[in-house]
Amino acid sequence: MSQPPNKNPIYPCVETGLWTSIPKPPPKGDLLFTLKAIDSEQSKQVKAANRLTFHAVGCSGRYEQYPDGQQPGPLVARALQSQVTNPAIFGGYASAESASFLYHLGDIVYKEESENVSAAAADPRGKDQAAMYDSQFYQQYASYEREIFSIPGNHDCKFSKNPERSGIDHYLINFCDSNRRISPDNRSNKTRKTMVQPYPYWTLETPVAYIVGLDTNDVNGGLLDDPEENDEPQYAWLVETLQEIKAANDGKRLVLALHYPPFSGAANFYHRGDPNLGPTPRRNPGAGLLQPLAVTLQHAYQQAGLYPDLVISAHAHLYQRITYTYIGGYQIPHLICGASGHWPVEKIAEGCDKSLGNLPAPPFPAVLPRGVTLPAGDSAVVANFNDTDFGYLRITIDLANHVIAGEMFTVDLKPEGAPKLFDSFELNLESHKLR
Repeated sequence: MSQPPNKNPIYPCVETGLWTSIPKPPPKGDLLFTLKAIDSEQSKQVKAANRLTFHAVGCSGRYEQYPDGQQPGPLVARALQSQVTNPAIFGGYASAESASFLYHLGDIVYKEESENVSAAAADPRGKDQAAMYDSQFYQQYASYEREIFSIPGNHDCKFSKNPERSGIDHYLINFCDSNRRISPDNRSNKTRKTMVQPYPYWTLETPVAYIVGLDTNDVNGGLLDDPEENDEPQYAWLVETLQEIKAANDGKRLVLALHYPPFSGAANFYHRGDPNLGPTPRRNPGAGLLQPLAVTLQHAYQQAGLYPDLVISAHAHLYQRITYTYIGGYQIPHLICGASGHWPVEKIAEGCDKSLGNLPAPPFPAVLPRGVTLPAGDSAVVANFNDTDFGYLRITIDLANHVIAGEMFTVDLKPEGAPKLFDSFELNLESHKLR
């Protein structure tokens, strides 16, 4: 029997999303898709250089007008293309290549739901997924020359019986199409075609790395599988995929991409990272609490015997870099990049009750939601954050130099401003420690 809906009046930051089943079953096979299949020229260049550079953004959509006419999303898109044309234009990692693609970490489009409900009700764009995809995705990235891959965010997972308003159905149309074509949602950009990813959770293989993308659905804190079902198909797929990558032993590195972050330093994450909060029913209420994402992922790593080199996520509308260090010194950077267009940028010190606490100075321990306890000797530490600026990620997996270089660039909303390198790190792939 399902739990009755939990309205959680005490926790205003808790999200009210409900678990959404993907409208079609996964295709037969391993849900693997290669860069070579979609862009053979970029694949050749990556193989020749033994180095992959790609962009990543999250939470880029928003249909309503921004204060004073500012448009962060299009400015981010413009900066991305400038860096494709000239990788050195904003500084940063000297060996970075021109980005081979953009990887979107979810919440590609939004309808207005909170700040201006009455205006949203009167605006058909707030209900029409096709109009949102056209303005927030196809128009916004019209000048971006590379392919765009993605995983769905919680807004992209929302379901409606009305197909015009169903986020998950339009995500499938635009990113999991059976054949490349001009999307029916694309009314203005006749050069970008639909993407043919095998499923909302899937693996992208490149000559130097695998990017395993997860679907964390529309549940407070995120979940891999339906909390009302005993079957766990996505978790089983994740473990099997990690085992296959380990068995391949081909020297390629592993990036894990998901929308909801497994770790965060935000003051509200104790509540926003707990999947037991919110109205989603769950199986066997008396059997115990649902596991937060951080716990689920650690179990998958342990079961498969393989850990990622890097974890990238979004959802929170700010930037964070969190370093997870295991007792033996092995380190995994966890990045949150959810400030690529959605207004406003969130404050890291804002509590679940909207009160603003003292601004922490990094490094400081991550905030752990209920159900997360780090093993003795492990640590999760916020190494840097930005809760004032919009921006994007550039990742370079440089096997030639045994390094993963990560960078966050901010985008100035002033007309005369230029993007700037805000944060960077290098992960030594031989010691698996940051330097």
